[in-house]
Parts: sequence; structure tokens; C-alpha cells
Amino acid sequence: MPSHLKSFFRRSIFVSCVMILISGGLVWRLVHFQILDSERYIAHGASQRMKTEEVLAQRGSILDRYGVDLAVSVPRRSLVADTRLVEDPVQTAKALVQILGGDLLELENKLSSGKQFVYLSRQVEDRFADAVLSLKLSGIYTQKEQSRVRPDGDAVLAIIGRTDIDGNGISGLEKSYNKYLSGENGVKIVERGPRGSTIPGGEYSLEPAENGETIVSTLDRSLQFEAEKILISGVDEAGGHAGLLVAMRPSTGEILASVAVERNPDGKIQQISEHRSATWTFEPGSIMKPLTFSAVMDAGVASSDSVRKVADEIHVHDSDFSDWFDHDETDWSVSEILFKSSNVGTILWAQEIGPALLHNKLQKFGIGRKSELNFPGEANGILLPVEKWSGTSLPTIAIGQGVSVTPIQMLTAYATIANRGLKPAPTLVRGVGDNVGMPVDALNTQPERIIESRTAESIVEIIETVVSSGTGKNAQIPGYRVAGKTGTAWKPQSGGYGEEEEDRRYVVSFAGFFPVDDPEIVALVVVDEPSASADSGGKAAAPIFADFAKFAARQLRIPSENEKIDSSFSERVVAVTPAQAGLLTAKLDEFPIEEIPEEIAGSLVE
Repeated sequence: MPSHLKSFFRRSIFVSCVMILISGGLVWRLVHFQILDSERYIAHGASQRMKTEEVLAQRGSILDRYGVDLAVSVPRRSLVADTRLVEDPVQTAKALVQILGGDLLELENKLSSGKQFVYLSRQVEDRFADAVLSLKLSGIYTQKEQSRVRPDGDAVLAIIGRTDIDGNGISGLEKSYNKYLSGENGVKIVERGPRGSTIPGGEYSLEPAENGETIVSTLDRSLQFEAEKILISGVDEAGGHAGLLVAMRPSTGEILASVAVERNPDGKIQQISEHRSATWTFEPGSIMKPLTFSAVMDAGVASSDSVRKVADEIHVHDSDFSDWFDHDETDWSVSEILFKSSNVGTILWAQEIGPALLHNKLQKFGIGRKSELNFPGEANGILLPVEKWSGTSLPTIAIGQGVSVTPIQMLTAYATIANRGLKPAPTLVRGVGDNVGMPVDALNTQPERIIESRTAESIVEIIETVVSSGTGKNAQIPGYRVAGKTGTAWKPQSGGYGEEEEDRRYVVSFAGFFPVDDPEIVALVVVDEPSASADSGGKAAAPIFADFAKFAARQLRIPSENEKIDSSFSERVVAVTPAQAGLLTAKLDEFPIEEIPEEIAGSLVE
């Protein structure tokens, strides 16, 4: 065989072997892809073609007691990017920053990260989202989200609370009832094109979300707004540093309104975002005295008529305690001591029952421990165990000093007196979803008897006179019987209460309820550090209570004493027949109205 043929033959064999090897390799890879490891590559292809989206659950709304929205979730879109699909990060960033604003370099870094998912801007307005999508930028798309809004702004922020950007409750009712509000997210799988956009009519599967429950609060939106306005005006007029007003329906423990305000550095009084009714503590002063006397009377050592001699000063242990007004040693009954708010008289009777009984009664009222409110950040207050009481603890605690309470604790105590001894469980929630009227997670939804009904009735009678003719006269409401007590307490400072009178600061208060015979509203007003011209509960706090109570009476249509009489009379009037009406008309000229014959009057009134 010629040499050139041999060379050609060898080259042909070599090329054929190479082709066979290449073909064998391709066949092996094909077998590997389609048979041996097919599931992996199918999944990889699907991951590039199919997109898994989280279907967000609609967060439940929070409503006032009448169904008015206080917090709701609204649809929003967030701008996101699959940076692997972004063709030119620099130019894309420049285009986006023209619409979204922000830092250009930061945006470039996000778009150059190589990550499959990057947030560019969270929960943007529709006009911005639409403007970005209109640019048809590769790898840029939107994702549905929800934004939490409060239609009334910050008016109820302290109670309702906040959520984070992901919709999780971080304060207030949003936090404490998050498990009811949040719901459960679903999953949707959709088919998408090479630029990341969803293919209309493409394959998809859906596991629907379970929306959150609606929370129906106990708040009355109208009372809340009016309470804010009245409190701001009242604290400003009193020259106070801060103040709060909290109101409850005593029979149910439902909080109807709760507002706290403070003077800002510019001197303007404005509402704050802290629910101080639950989180703040103060020394209550004389509004504690009805609780002290309920312990005294329940112990059976005194009644409202029990009398003893009361001087204007008393020495206990190593301290002197005096009344807020000068007087000679006088025989005063329990009623007179409480009416006059005598410190000395209160201490004398507290000594009769001793520390253990007083401590036990105050603890039953809820002093010194968190309430059933279940509010984030709620304070305990301070009521030391009896074994830690000093020689002056009994006299100071009996008159409301040396003990620290939250406004909710004192409000609930006065609701207990208003209920004639039955303590309600304070609550901010009426129900969840359709289950309105059934408090949720309340630790104690059944009223608990704290003091005997006859004791409570005696206390009510006494503190009604405090409003009708005592230090609480400024809390009077025309047409209504009101019961309540004023309080003025020294405010603790570093090292005590201040050695000299001019160094002392005060917290003043008024706690009361109306109508006395069937209470519909119990409210507490506290003014922190009022001016010298309004340095008592009667001057600073009682007028705020009266203004709020007048509005509440109109808003809730609480009948006055005269309206009750008219209603009682009208219920006794029976129908009049035409014959009886004619007989009455004929007789009117014959008899004065007060001398209508009994047989005619009897046919008109039962």
C-alpha cells in the first residue's frame, strides 16, 4: 500500500476514534441528564422558570366599640430585584434613583450583589411603583405587601400600638393580640419569563392565606377624641407639666378612653404615644383614703358614724404627720374625717387595724401588682410586703404616700367602690371577630367581691358629699349625682420629697363616678406638677373630670335625675279612651287641676 494511503488510513482511524469518543461522551451525558440524574435538572429548570411567592394574610383590623376603624391594613407594593437578571446595574440604578430618590451608590451595590432577591424600596405608593414598572427594566419587579395605617393618626397610638415593616405587632394591642391579628400566610407558585415577569395563563398552584381576626376594642372613639381635647386644655390651664385621663364602664371593666399628655420643650401640651394609664406610676395621695377606710369598716372596728378625737398633728415612730389645714382637737366621725380628708384621722383609724389588714385589703384592690389588662410594659406599682414596712409605712400608705400605683389600679379600685364592692377586670378588648362581648384572654372576667356591699355603700355616701359640698365641688355635673375624691401628693425626688415647701412638687388627682345610684362612668384625672395656683386635686383635676363627664353624659345618653323622674312617671301613665278624654276636658273648667276628682285621676294614672 502506498505510503500516502497508509497515512490517510491512520488519520481516518484516529478521527473516527475521536468522533466515537466524543459521541460516546455525548450519549453518556444525555443518559446522565435524562435518565440517571433527570430529577435534579428538571428541578433546576423549573427553579429558573417557576417562581414561589408568599401570599400574605390580611392582618385583622382593630375597631372601636362601635365598629369604627382604628387600625387597618391597606395593599401596598414593594420594589424588588433579581440582580442576576439585571443587565446594567449602573444605568438601572440611575434610572431608579430618578423616581425613588435615595443614595445612588447604595442602589448600585444592591443591584450588583448577584442575589436572587433584594428589596429596593418597601411599601411605596402606587404612582412610584407604576413609574418604575413603566421603564421595563430587566430583573426589576414588584411584590405585594400590606401597610398598617391608623385612620385617626396618632390619636389612639398609645393604646393601639405599632407594627414593624413586616406587619408584626411591636407595641400596644398590636403586640398583645398579635396571634389573633396576624393570620397565616399562603403560598403561590407562578410561571415567569426570562425577564422575571409573570407569564399570563402560565402554570401555578395556590395555597390560600388565612386572614387575621378583627379585634373589637372597648374604646369609644368620640370619648377618646374629646378626652384628649379636654385634657390638653385642662392641663395647660393648670400650668401642669403632664396629665392623664382614663375612663371605664365600672360594671364591665371596659376602658372607654385613655389619654396622656405632656408639655413639650416649646411649652405646648400635646398627646404622647405612651399608654401611661398602664405604664406610669405615681403616689396617689388622698384618693387612697376611701380604700383605707374600706379596710377599717370591713374589719368591723368602725362605721361611718364612729367618732374619735382628732388633733391636727400626730407623731408616729420618728415622724410627725399633720392635716393640710389647722384645727383644734375635735370629735370627728369617720364620715367627717373622710369628707375633710384628714390625714391625722385616717392614720388613727388605720392604726386600729394594723399593717397586715391594710396591706391585705390594698392588695385585693389590685394595688402593687399588674392588672388583668394584659398590656405590654404594664407596671406593677409598689406595695412592699408587710415584713418590709418601716415604722412610718402604715401612716404614710394609709394617706397615699409611700405607695406607688398605676392609674389603671386606682381606676379599678374606684370602679370597685362604684360597683358596691365588686371588682371588675379592666380590659381594652370586647372580643375577637364575630365573638364581640366575650373578653379575650382576661385573667379574671368575673367581678370579684373585695369589700362588703354595706361598706361600699357607706363609702359612696361619704364621697358623694365630697363632691356636693367638699373639696370636689368642681367635679359637679348639673343634673347628676357624682361621687369622688380629690388627691394631692408630694412627688418623690432624689433624697425625699423636698425639705422646704417651695422645693416640693405635687401630683394632684380626682377619681369619681356617676350617676351614683347606677354608675355608668368611672374616671380618673391626674395632673403632674401643676402651678402653685392649682396645687390641689380640687383645683386642677376635678374641673377636667367635670368637663369630660358632661360630654360623656351627652354622648352616652345617660339620663339625668330629672329625666329619670320623668321616665318613671311616663311609665305609669296609661292609655286614655276618647270618652275619658272628653270627660276630662269637660271637667277642667269645673275643677282646678290639683282638685281633679279621684275617679278621673284614677283612670289616667296607675
